[in-house]
Formats: sequence, C-alpha cells, structure tokens
Amino acid sequence: MTIFLLKLTTLWAVFALFYALLLKNETFFRANRVYLLGTAILGVVLSLPPVFQDEFAAPALVLPAVTIGLQQAETAVDQWNGAVFLRVLYLAGAGIALLRMLWGLSLIGRMAAEGETDFLPDGCVLVRTTHTSVPFSFFKWVFVPQEFRSSAERPGPADAMLAHERAHAHGWHSADVLLVELLCVVFWFHPLAHWYRRSLRVVHEYLADAVASGLTDKKQYGLLLIRQAQSGVSLAFVNHFFQSPLKQRLIMLTRNTSPALRAWKYGLVLPVLTLLLMLIRLAPANAQNDKDTKELSEVEQPPQYPGGKTALMKFLGDNIKYPEAAKRDSAQGMVTVTFVIEKDGSVTNVEKIKPTPKNWREDFVDETIRVVKKMPKWEPAKNKGKAVKVRYSLPVKFKLS
Repeated sequence: MTIFLLKLTTLWAVFALFYALLLKNETFFRANRVYLLGTAILGVVLSLPPVFQDEFAAPALVLPAVTIGLQQAETAVDQWNGAVFLRVLYLAGAGIALLRMLWGLSLIGRMAAEGETDFLPDGCVLVRTTHTSVPFSFFKWVFVPQEFRSSAERPGPADAMLAHERAHAHGWHSADVLLVELLCVVFWFHPLAHWYRRSLRVVHEYLADAVASGLTDKKQYGLLLIRQAQSGVSLAFVNHFFQSPLKQRLIMLTRNTSPALRAWKYGLVLPVLTLLLMLIRLAPANAQNDKDTKELSEVEQPPQYPGGKTALMKFLGDNIKYPEAAKRDSAQGMVTVTFVIEKDGSVTNVEKIKPTPKNWREDFVDETIRVVKKMPKWEPAKNKGKAVKVRYSLPVKFKLS
C-alpha cells in the first residue's frame, strides 16, 4: 500500500504541476476537462501493482509451512498495533465521506419528488422547489426557486442562469462530479484528490459561463455572477450557478480565446507520461532483479535462523495471531510471503507473492507480513566464504482447530 500511495502521489503531483504551469489559464476548456479526468484515473491505474510477476526473478528458498490454529490465537495477547489503527481510521474517513455523498443524493431525490416539474424542449427537466434560492443542476434535472421566471422574448438574468445550468446538463458535468466524488471517498485523506475535484468543477463553470454569457453582454453577466456570490446550495456535488472561485471565473470570462497554436502544450503530455512510466516501472524491476540476490544453485551455505528451524517455527507460531475477522467468518486458508535475508542477516523486502491468488484473505497476508518484519537477524547465507543476499518464501496456513 505504501508503494502504491507513493506512486500515486508522484503521478498526481506531476500531472497537477503540469496543469498549473501550462494549461490552467488557457481557454481550451474541453481539453482541460479531458486532461483532468484522464490523469486522475490514469494515476490510479498506473500505480496499481503489475498483474504478472517478473518471470526472470530469482527463485526463492521455500521454508516449511507454518500452521496457525485457533487455539494458539486465543492464548496470545491481542495487540492494537499501528496497522490496525490506520485501517480503522481509513475506513472511518471513507465511511463519513460516503455517507455525506449519499445524504446529498437523497436530498436531490427528495427535491425532485416534491418539486413542480416541467419538461423543457431540449430534454432537461425543470424542477421548481422551495429548497434553493439559486438554480442548480444534477444531470438533466435543473432545479430553480419556486418564484423563478424566464422570458424567451426579453432574456434577462434568469435566462442567463437557466442557460448556465442547461449547459451543465447537456455537458454531462454531473457524471464527472460523481466520478471525482467517488475518488474523494476512496482517497479522502489525499489532498490531490480534492485538488482534482476543485479543478474539474472550475472547468465546468468555465464551460457553462461560455455558453450562458453568449445570451447577454459579458459585463452584465459578470455583474450577475457578483450579485449571486452569496447565494447557493449546500450540496457539494451539484452544479449550480455560483461556484467559487469567482475571481477566476470573471478573469476567464473576459480573457481572449487562446490561439490554436497553443494547443501544442497538450503534446507535451505524452513525453512526460512516458518518462513517468519509465521511472515507475523500472524501480520495482530493479528491486526484484537485484543482481546481489543469489539463486538457489549459487548458495553454498543457506542462512540460518538463530536456534535453527525449530526456533523459527516457534517464533512464528507464538507471534502470528489468527485475525479476529477471520475467526468470525470461520475462514481458513494459506498465504505465502517472500522476504530477503541481507548480507548482515536483517530481514527486508517482505511482501506477498505476485500474482496474488484472488481467494486470499488480506488479513492473513497482513498478519504474516507483520510478524515476518519482526524477525531477529539471521546468520547470513555465504557463497565462496562471503555473505550474500538470499530470497526466501514462507507459506503460512491458517486453520481453525
């Protein structure tokens, strides 16, 4: 998980910096929308671990399987370790973010059910409601105050606001908003996830402003934005007429259209992405194919655990605890982790085997990795009288007994 977050943060940070320096102030709003959506998703996809293990990786020495039974687990002292605390904290934050999102969706549904509806010629549904003081939209629903009136003969502020929301509806901006809201539920702790949400919402407003300002003088439209600056709805994931930052919207409203030649900036995305891919993919490959890590056939004297295999099995049996969730689920299974015994005998690079079987329980894996990381130093392996690194593989069977 740590490696995943480091990769994700690096990718998102580079993408965000690229956007802030080269693209943010251009009027290629549709291209910026695609860029923000694409890089947000791409960052997650590229950070995921590879599906297939490197087939040229050195084979590992396989230790005898360790069986962890329920009787051993219940006699051990339960520990509230840092990993458990972080897992609970993450789930609590994600749960709160999800509840906030579902609460907002339920409010929209209630307003749609209780409001007066009119079907507009362009396919939008106009919903008059007493629960808002300014128009806002969610997919094809355009919500307006009960007293809202527009005039096709003499377009006024109301028509400009309605055109703004219809532009959101026709652009399917709500689909983008829901996607980044889900992203912020999963990565609620990550500031760059929230940056993507804010940046995409601003681009949505630029797109809708460009359409709505065509119905009236841009100066008058700007004054309308200022007058509505203190109004709005509290739902964070709907598109409504006023959304901050107001200053950026006013600046972009009066900015001249970017020359088509400036579109060359988007061409820089490909070499930047290629460089990032090289950096991300090469690092794990170098770690797995460390030339200093010897294969089985090259090891003259394997590493020794202090006290031998009997002591090793006792250490694992005494320290690995049957996960509480697995006990409640009456779950059993086997997992395998790999690790490296360094030249000084220390245990490093503890991780689950890849590819990971789909039927593995993560709590079994996490518990095994936790204990292996606590191992004392071994007597290192030797080859031609010199200490060498060796990769080990440890299968652990969790069995209710």
